[in-house]
Amino acid sequence: MSADPAVVTAIGRSPLGRLLGDRAAVVGLAIIAVVVAGSLLAPWVAADPIAQDVGNRYAPRSIDHPLGTDQLGRDTLARILHGGRYSLGMSLAASLGIAVLGVVLGLASASYGRATDTVINRLADVFLALPTLVLMLVVVGLLGQGLRNLVIAVILVGWPTYARIVRGMALATREREFVTAAEAAGASRARIALRHLAPNLIGPVIVLTTIDLGRVLLAVSALSFLGFGVTSPTPEWGAMLSDARTLFTSHPELMLPPGIAITVMVLAFNLAGDGLRDVLDPRDVEGGARWDRPAST
Repeated sequence: MSADPAVVTAIGRSPLGRLLGDRAAVVGLAIIAVVVAGSLLAPWVAADPIAQDVGNRYAPRSIDHPLGTDQLGRDTLARILHGGRYSLGMSLAASLGIAVLGVVLGLASASYGRATDTVINRLADVFLALPTLVLMLVVVGLLGQGLRNLVIAVILVGWPTYARIVRGMALATREREFVTAAEAAGASRARIALRHLAPNLIGPVIVLTTIDLGRVLLAVSALSFLGFGVTSPTPEWGAMLSDARTLFTSHPELMLPPGIAITVMVLAFNLAGDGLRDVLDPRDVEGGARWDRPAST
């Protein structure tokens, strides 16, 4: 018995159907799911990431050590899986913090008058005018080394882009009839922002956050590579690259696992974000102009 063409068409046009029909997005989501699951299950499925076996240094790939061992005889695969808990955890925390702060300031900029709008926009201009990595190094240098301070630094540097995008979308939404009706009914600015503007920003913010996860992961890894993240012997992808850097001439293969892990996850986040953008951006679905993330310095 053949399926009803109308039902098949309806499924294909649903958000989930469009997402599953995008092979690149499915690949990205599958990679994310596998790596996240492996990182979460690492304490139960992987070896001790800090256990040293100096007599088994630089061991080649084998059944016992699928990715070999490092300069201290530690299992590389175990360190990659455990390191994902730190790298991906910090990236997710920083991305959520950036999104929340950017949405709050963007809505405030669009809702609370010219003075508030000017202050927030000028502050965003200052942050966007400075090199991102340099600014993060300054913030981390002031706050001190540590996971929490690293995440705070990434949040403080990353919010302006979100605030600009949210402000633009909020200003456009304020011109719609239901917002005009709410203003005529005497609704406060805060109520309009929370009840009428914010719900219309959820889809684009989710897409932007997903796409931006790759950039945030690179920032987190870069700061850890420079020594501002976890402390040895805690495994983290950027810190693992830093440890292997000193052995690049004699054992360059040690840089491959963490480097590939970072590259693959950035690519996966970009693929998944592009797929979600096609599904959740109504202007793109209807054939209109698609919003893009503005370039930053």
